[in-house]
Amino acid sequence: MNKLLVFQSDFGLSDGAVAAMYGVALSVDETLKIYDLTHEIPPFDTFEASYRLLQAVPFWPASTVFVTVVDPGVGSSRRSIVVKTKGGHYIVTPDNGSISHIARSFGIESVRRIAEDVGRRKNSEYSHTFHGRDIYGYTGALLASGKLDYDAIGPYVDPTSLVLLEGLYPQISADSVTGTIETLDVRFGSLWTNISGGTLEEIGIRTGDLADVTVMKDKSKLYHSFVMYSHTFADVEIGEPLLYINSMNHIGVAINQGNFARAYNIGTREPWHIQIRKIKQ
Repeated sequence: MNKLLVFQSDFGLSDGAVAAMYGVALSVDETLKIYDLTHEIPPFDTFEASYRLLQAVPFWPASTVFVTVVDPGVGSSRRSIVVKTKGGHYIVTPDNGSISHIARSFGIESVRRIAEDVGRRKNSEYSHTFHGRDIYGYTGALLASGKLDYDAIGPYVDPTSLVLLEGLYPQISADSVTGTIETLDVRFGSLWTNISGGTLEEIGIRTGDLADVTVMKDKSKLYHSFVMYSHTFADVEIGEPLLYINSMNHIGVAINQGNFARAYNIGTREPWHIQIRKIKQ
């Protein structure tokens, strides 16, 4: 193992919860290198946790251990697991959908359920509401330090039995694609969709073409226009909209030097959808 340990949670940084997880990890091995993905996930938002793992995990070295704690079912019968991805990363998480985007985009090699006689911090058996500290952070540190082998974490779990979020896949036809606005490029207000980067070419839209773009909330149209499919923001005039491939290799919608989401009061996930259609010649 490479001793890299990355934490994500919905805890925020206004109290001692994150520091407690750090302390437990360093008590396992003071030489661990600990980093934060984010601790600003909205409370209980497993979708956002899943998406932010997708945004970060693939760019870390193989064998890096990620601990993600967005756990509205803490203390319940939901499973505590460690997932090994096909890229060789490890993700310690409750089985509540937080692994969905990684499963969709990169694949899961195997899964182990955390056995509490192995992966629970000593003298924490009476605590049932801080598994991020007592189970996930502790197990992550054992694994990252090499003091616990992955195969010894606990019993094998069938990857097809994992809890996965629905609605992650777009609907593609001969000349159009309909997808979900999964999240925003928060600082700049661009819409990030679940439509993969090569999909527009599949339906006959090439870079430089105008596409027929509709954004819907349920069945109500909030935006409809012809929008250029561009390489970069500078391919259109300031203030003009564009389609582009974002840093996640998915289709984004933006305004050059503007905020698309704010301009049209657009939100994310259900019931927000986008349809991109080839313009008939």
